[in-house]
Parts: sequence; structure tokens; C-alpha cells
Amino acid sequence: MQPSKPSLRTIAIFGLLVVGVVGSFAFHAAVTDMDVTYTATAVQPGEEPSRVAFASGQIVDLDERLEDKSASIRQPVEHAAANGSFAGTVPPELHITLDDLETRYVVYEGAYYRWNLTVSDETTFVSIEMAQVTATTVLDSVATAYDAAPPKAKSAIQSGSVTDWNVERGIYRQGQTYYAVAPRSETAIAGKIISGFLGYALTPVGRGYVAVALGLLAYRYRNPLTDRPLTVQRSLSVAAMAVPVAFIGTLVFESGSWSRFVTGPMSALVVASGVVAGVLVHQRRWLALLGFTGFVAALVVGASVLALGVIGGLLGGLAVFVGLLTGVIPLGYGIAFGAHRSRKTNGDA
Repeated sequence: MQPSKPSLRTIAIFGLLVVGVVGSFAFHAAVTDMDVTYTATAVQPGEEPSRVAFASGQIVDLDERLEDKSASIRQPVEHAAANGSFAGTVPPELHITLDDLETRYVVYEGAYYRWNLTVSDETTFVSIEMAQVTATTVLDSVATAYDAAPPKAKSAIQSGSVTDWNVERGIYRQGQTYYAVAPRSETAIAGKIISGFLGYALTPVGRGYVAVALGLLAYRYRNPLTDRPLTVQRSLSVAAMAVPVAFIGTLVFESGSWSRFVTGPMSALVVASGVVAGVLVHQRRWLALLGFTGFVAALVVGASVLALGVIGGLLGGLAVFVGLLTGVIPLGYGIAFGAHRSRKTNGDA
């Protein structure tokens, strides 16, 4: 007897399982690729002020901040640079640009200035004081001696670069040479942070998919020759599997804070609840769908607040938002598996 081929439904379940397993390790994949290349560039006083500002947290590159601003918007800063100070009302765009500019020094038109700023919170009035200083004065003020530098910064200076996640950027002095230690690309850091956040958010999503796939497989293989469409009760059982699946995944593969044992299962539950929503959509029970969605959202946010306090409310809200978006896929499975098949064959196993 020739073995029967798996049905499209069975293939779809295993496809969801594979996607879920891959997604379950999204955070681990992101974390293993978080390293960034930091370079140590030798700079002499007066050279590469923009690179010095990029490396130091005590210097702001004002040229970069104002590069896309018109001459009229830049005029108050130009006045302060030329005359030592400016006090008056400025264009709102410049007020916004300067509002958070708390720094000791700035680089403006390639020169270093000692910077002092007072900004009104209620109006666009600002008071700017700019006193030009020598590059040597600035470098001596912000530089850290090589002997006091962190080990990773020393490694970057010795070899020219180092690849790691946590390297302390800054200006370091070895003998008569200054080194600007900074990421090779600021964009690289932003990309790593975004990928880490996405990995953190998608891990419980993957585990929610795994729970739905395992639940659907259990119902299909309990009696593969009989059409057993999903009911609301059965879909609730499928969705509930997300909690133990996510909890076990957190326990076995992650060694994080207690919060992960709350946010992970709760996020996975929202995702897996899409299968229940799909059954309700198939049955056209719109009020029940609205009530169930509200109940799950309240349950997740409430549990997060009880376990983690105010921050739990924010994490719970994020879990609901991400879960509703990614729960569209389980919703589709709920609609499809909530319907009777028009024909049953041995191949439907």
C-alpha cells in the first residue's frame, strides 16, 4: 500500500511549528551578534575635532547638529561665537535643537568653544555663552590617562581596534598622543539595539506559534481519520498551552530576571489567543470576539502590573500590542481549522 501524502493542513501546521521554533530563539540570535567594532584614532590638538566630539561625551559637534539649518536659524549661534554671547528669542526650530544641549564644550565651524546655555521652558528665549578655547585645553580637560583607561579601551589603543559590545568610548592620552576611541559606525550600534529589541519581542511570539502548532497537531493525530474542527473550547486549550511552553522555554534557555518569567508567557498567550479569535470570527460571534480580546488584554496587563508594578503595565501594554499584530497568523489558523473539511481522505492525516 502506497503511503498517503500529508495534507495541506498538516503541512501548514508543521510550517507554523518550524517558524515558531526559529522565532523562539530570535533573542539568542540577536544577542550573539551584538558586538560592535570600536576604533582608536590618534589625534593631535586641532585635528579631526568632529572625531574627537564623536568619541567624547563632554563635547558636542554643533556643526553636525546645525548642518541642515538655514542661515537665519543659525544666526544666534553665529552671533554668540563671534561676540561671546547671545541672549534673546530664537526660532522655534533652533530652540528645539538646543533644548537638550548640556555639555562643557562644542565644536563649531571647526573650532572648540566653552559652552554655557540657558533655555526657557515657557518661551523660545535662550542665553548662549561661547568662549573659544584651544584644542589642547579641551583635550587635556576631557582626556583620561592611558593607565586609568578600561581594559577594552586599552586593547583598542594597542591594536587599533577592538570588537565588543561594551567598550567605553572617550578620549585617552598615552604619552603625548591622544586617542579617540569610538564605534566605527554609530549606525551599527543603533542596528544592534534594534535587532536586540526585535529579538526580545519576537521570542515569545515564536513560542506562541509553537504552542498553537503543538495544540493543532494533538487534535489532528488523536484521531486522524475524523474531521474534528476547532471549537471555542478546543481553541482555548490550544491557546493555554502558550503559558507552559513559554515558561519552559524561559527556564531552559534563558537566565534572565524574574520579569522574563512573567512577560514571556503573557506575551506568548496573547499571540496564541489569536487561534481563539479565529474560531470566533469563523462563527461570526463578534461580541464574543470583542469581549475575549478585552479579557486577554486586561489579564496580561493586570498580571504584569501585579508582578512587576508600573513597569509591568508598560511591558504588558507592549505585549498586547505586539501580540495583536503577530496573532494574525494564529487567527488565520483558527478560521481555517474552525471549519469542517468538505472531503475526508486518508491523506488528511
